[in-house]
Amino acid sequence: MQVVAAKLLALKERKIERVHFDIGDGLFSDLITISPADLQEVDTAKLKMDIHLLVDDPTEWVEECVALNPSRVIGQIERMGSQSLFLETVKSYGFKGGLALSITTPIEEIEEEALKNTKVVLLLAVPAGTSGSKFDERVLGKIKELRKIYAGSILVDGGINEQTYKQIIEAGATEAGENSSYWKGEL
Repeated sequence: MQVVAAKLLALKERKIERVHFDIGDGLFSDLITISPADLQEVDTAKLKMDIHLLVDDPTEWVEECVALNPSRVIGQIERMGSQSLFLETVKSYGFKGGLALSITTPIEEIEEEALKNTKVVLLLAVPAGTSGSKFDERVLGKIKELRKIYAGSILVDGGINEQTYKQIIEAGATEAGENSSYWKGEL
């Protein structure tokens, strides 16, 4: 917890406004992280917060995120029972809901009704839960394909550095999630 608290303080000092937490249960991918309940013990420095649920059945995790008062709660669709139910559940707590796709999941897997109601689509550019992995250029085609049918925010997460950031923006993304390259001082 001390590492998380120190990083949040560093972000606040650098005038970063939004932080993105990946929550992994070890079932969706090998990623096992702190839980939303654990994060309640940390001063989030009043940063806008995204919670990215890389978990089995993300809808079941939404209530646990409420005490954190996130800006957005984003769930992986691959292990989601109903995309519309997930978005409705997030909205019922007053937060913006988003849908996330792994690098191998086709855009067509997003349900038409859910796409109309999502505030953000997160596209992973690395395998789920593998921080520090190499950027997978297949995501560029997915951004372009998604942009043809979706006017909202497209967030790309994984493998972001100065070069890949430019590529995703040119392809039509509006946001990028940075982790490894940020903390290594590459951005």
